[in-house]
Amino acid sequence: MKLTNINKSFGNKHVLKNTTLDFPAGKTTVMVGPSGSGKSTILRSLNLLVMPESGQYDFGNHHLDFSHKVSSKDKLAIRQETGMVFQDYNLFPNKTVLGNIIEGPTQVLKQPKQEAIKVARELLAKVGLTEYGEAYPHELSGGQAQRVAIARALAMRPKYILLDEPTSALDPELELSVLKVLLQLADERQSMVIVTHNMVFAKRVADKIIFVEDGEILYDGSPTSFFAPNNPNQRIKNFIASMTMENLK
Repeated sequence: MKLTNINKSFGNKHVLKNTTLDFPAGKTTVMVGPSGSGKSTILRSLNLLVMPESGQYDFGNHHLDFSHKVSSKDKLAIRQETGMVFQDYNLFPNKTVLGNIIEGPTQVLKQPKQEAIKVARELLAKVGLTEYGEAYPHELSGGQAQRVAIARALAMRPKYILLDEPTSALDPELELSVLKVLLQLADERQSMVIVTHNMVFAKRVADKIIFVEDGEILYDGSPTSFFAPNNPNQRIKNFIASMTMENLK
């Protein structure tokens, strides 16, 4: 999965500036940076929820040139191979947990309903929610709802899972339950791209760190070098200190 020379503006604000990034398969890439830096715009470009004005996107056998109109067929193909998880879950309130998870496989992948239910129950066990198949979203805690959202994404058998601040709306205890699931997926070599402000989690889960600020990539490399005390980039050191409260006196 690779973006090359991507540009995106919202009104007069140039959000992404000739951005070039690759996201290795079988790895977890974590994007960090201050709010409004362009992280979520990059992530949503990978799922085509945001359409850049120019640049190229290569993903498996797909090649898109954003200077030309992207067809509905290409959008559908990309979205079938990428699972998106948002910070506010986006579960269907009128469907049970099982109903939420089987919606995509039965409607988009045309999977037989009983097969989809079997897979959904296996995924609920995977995320620690075996007993919640018949529950409705309003009966779940935030952490439970987010784990259902992850199970729903996995049910589509995506090549990549894209997660946009998946725990930012949760209190620390509920956040931990979700992070444990993501760590398990990372250990299983599920390809993931995660936007997060949690530096402890980023350090633990990332195979690769990308630091974004003002639409530009200030770091693209290993977490070891990124978090090293002798990192020569003072801006990154200041950011990490602020996010971990190391500079709170």
